[in-house]
Amino acid sequence: MTTKLSLSDIEYWQKKWPKDEETEVAFEIILIEDGDIETAFNELFKQKNVTIQYGNQSLWQVTITILRQEICNKNDSLKSEIQTLRKNPKETAIITGIIVSIIERCQLPLDTGLATMIVLWILKIGIDIFCDYTANNQ
Repeated sequence: MTTKLSLSDIEYWQKKWPKDEETEVAFEIILIEDGDIETAFNELFKQKNVTIQYGNQSLWQVTITILRQEICNKNDSLKSEIQTLRKNPKETAIITGIIVSIIERCQLPLDTGLATMIVLWILKIGIDIFCDYTANNQ
């Protein structure tokens, strides 16, 4: 599933997102990759770590699988925070908490830039679709 952010989506979230160097780089790469979040994620990870494969899966695939296991099968506060942000995008104060939670739960080498891309992807498709879609791809 290739999910692209439109230029207006990128500009909107870039204005709302907490500012730090890693997230600014993440938004720059998303723009370079024409809004393709998965490609941007793999490119950013490759810049930092060289390899993006774990066995026969990309880091993106592994990350999405782990996050699904962590947040989709339970009544999870992270899931409700993402739902809140998607329903009311003005609730940007919770973005930092969502990013930190993803970094902690993922148990993979992620930073705020990579976690930003994951959050943007989930916000674009919605947490319920994320949970259903990733469940069907296992």
